[in-house]
Amino acid sequence: MALAAVLAFAACQEPKPQEEELTFSVTPATLAFKAEDTSVKLVTVSTNGSWTATPAGDWIHLDKTSGSGNASISVTASSNTEEVVRSANILLIGNKGGKEQQFSVSVSQEESGNHTLVPSPAAFDGNKRSSTTYQMLVYSFADSNGDGVGDFNGITSKLDYLDQLGVTGLWLSPIHPSDSYHGYDVTDYYAVNPKFGTEEDFKNLVKKAHEKGIQIYIDYVLNHSGKGNEWFQQALADPSSPYRDYYFFSTNPSADYSKFPMLAGTTYKADEWKAATGGSPKLTITQTDEAVTTGNCDWNLYMWDGSGDKTVKFVNKGDGSYYIVMDIDGKWGLLVRKYPNWNNGSKFGAKGGNTTITAGQTLDLVAEGGDISFTGNGRYKIELTNVSTETLYYMGCFSDWMPDLNYGNMDDVVNNATFKDLAASADKWIQLGVDGFRLDAVQHIAGGLDSYNNSANRKFLKAWYDHCNASFKAAGGKGEIFMVGEVWNDHTKVEKYYYEGINSCFEFGYWPLLYNAVNNGNASAYVSSVTGFILDHKAIRPDAITSIFMTNHDHSSRTGSGEVRAADDLGRDLAKEKQAAAMMLTTPGKPFIYQGEELGYWGNSKDRGDEYLRAPIVWDSAATDCAKAGVNNKVDNAMLTGAISVESQLKDKNSLLNTYIIWSQLRNTYPAFSEGDMGNANLGGSSIAAWYMNAPTQKLLVIHNCAGQAKTVTVNDPMTKPIALLGSATTSGKELTLGAHSSVVFEIINGKD
Repeated sequence: MALAAVLAFAACQEPKPQEEELTFSVTPATLAFKAEDTSVKLVTVSTNGSWTATPAGDWIHLDKTSGSGNASISVTASSNTEEVVRSANILLIGNKGGKEQQFSVSVSQEESGNHTLVPSPAAFDGNKRSSTTYQMLVYSFADSNGDGVGDFNGITSKLDYLDQLGVTGLWLSPIHPSDSYHGYDVTDYYAVNPKFGTEEDFKNLVKKAHEKGIQIYIDYVLNHSGKGNEWFQQALADPSSPYRDYYFFSTNPSADYSKFPMLAGTTYKADEWKAATGGSPKLTITQTDEAVTTGNCDWNLYMWDGSGDKTVKFVNKGDGSYYIVMDIDGKWGLLVRKYPNWNNGSKFGAKGGNTTITAGQTLDLVAEGGDISFTGNGRYKIELTNVSTETLYYMGCFSDWMPDLNYGNMDDVVNNATFKDLAASADKWIQLGVDGFRLDAVQHIAGGLDSYNNSANRKFLKAWYDHCNASFKAAGGKGEIFMVGEVWNDHTKVEKYYYEGINSCFEFGYWPLLYNAVNNGNASAYVSSVTGFILDHKAIRPDAITSIFMTNHDHSSRTGSGEVRAADDLGRDLAKEKQAAAMMLTTPGKPFIYQGEELGYWGNSKDRGDEYLRAPIVWDSAATDCAKAGVNNKVDNAMLTGAISVESQLKDKNSLLNTYIIWSQLRNTYPAFSEGDMGNANLGGSSIAAWYMNAPTQKLLVIHNCAGQAKTVTVNDPMTKPIALLGSATTSGKELTLGAHSSVVFEIINGKD
């Protein structure tokens, strides 16, 4: 029995399975790269377990550092610019029994002599970081309907181009109705200029731009309206109109202007007050047999027919009324003028355009009204009544067709009717998706052309910004609204203080600095000056955004001798234009690219007109797609050829346009440009501008040789990761030689490594 039990127990026992033996091998055991070898080499891991790899050295890159089972590891190595072999071992540890395998990686030493740098930037991940803005002239950018005037749909059709250029914002010239081609004399702040399309077209532009990560900023004119604005027309016609307080009116400006609270402490020149006439004059024509008169006063009747024109003076009756007796034969056009001079704002005509007056009829006249027609045969008495006996003046510091707006007491500006109306109009555009505003002539809002740094302007701007920012947030806007002011004055004495009101101003001191570096080779002060701008602004406002640019639509040249484009200032030297672009796009702040600058447009306004600074974009190589009518066909046809077109330059890898595209993409790819602080690299040499861009996880070294010949500098930082190159550059050990007007960027620290 005992033996049987033992045998039965033994029969019930299953044999223990033998544990699978771990397999773990790595081949090949050695990978060898040449000094500038950018190829991918493979290592094969054979195992029935899992494993982890430990990299050694930031110059070795593995596509994976762990796995399970058999696998391949892709290995690349950064270029070796040292004169010694670089090597390291990669350790792999298996999860069973702690078994280890390893393979070695080496990069041979750089051969003696100079070695050409080959940039290898990281791939753009589609996340724009640059904050670069494109200044666009709506009327001359792109025409969609063939009338020769740029429009909203034209811009929408070119968003792919702007996206390729890497911009994150568009500054649109004034979009409102106006009596000029450029739009800075707004006649309705609540509407869009019908020449540019409909409000729906504008909304579609905003929507499509946002889909591409592009914000929309519109130009807002707060210093003055246009003379044709209904507010101003009603104010002129009726002293009791509520719009009379929207402007400055006086019969004795030298004595009265100080009575306006907004003008306290400011100075205006006498010629900044423009003559007009108060009241709403009435014109009556009746047949008569009275004697023909000879006039004796300033009031004139201007008349014209098919054979010519003539001016006839009225007779002053001394009671605020005037008359003429004259013979008329046929059809005549008529206008009434306070003075014979056509430029002093004294014209009166029919309201609503061309109007016919008949004998026995009385017609109300309005300032700047339309032509009147009259047909008669015989002798007629023409009477002018309801005329003010005093000359009325209004403030128009820029022009008689741009009357200044009156915002009252700046200490209570938010309750001023003018402010409320303008703010309500801004709210409309914010609700339609606008992301910010460029504010025109902000240093003159509370003061004439000689008034700049007064507290009234800054109080106004703070109230304006706070209102618009609250509206922006209420409309679902992310972050803070962007608002950049045109403060064309000394940085330290005037411009920096405007950051008390708004979060950005154009830095007009930037272009002379950049010009002096690129054109004259005087680059040693570039870094300290730029950092000085930024520190000054942030000392006033911690969230300050320094807006940098070369030139714009009405920018005087660095010499003040007239308005010219950057290309003219640089002598139309392509190498200098490319370097100016590269320097601006590697500088902290918010860069603005002016329409056509990326194509190398030249132009000046001397003796010709501002239109020559505001040329349309040539889109095709046949030079047929171009919105010339938007600038009244005042263009330089020698410039606007197929050779300078977008189509031609996109095909030429060495074009200025492609330089902008490459360096803008670099700015979008590397966060250090948008998030980092600028620090002087101090490489020496008056023609060398070199700086670090320091961010928490990234450090870049930017070097520009602004000389017209090659320069060699000693660089103690590793030059193993060149990510951008303009021109030519070679290395030999720690020596870097940059060709004339050449630039390079190295990545020093990458937080992902």
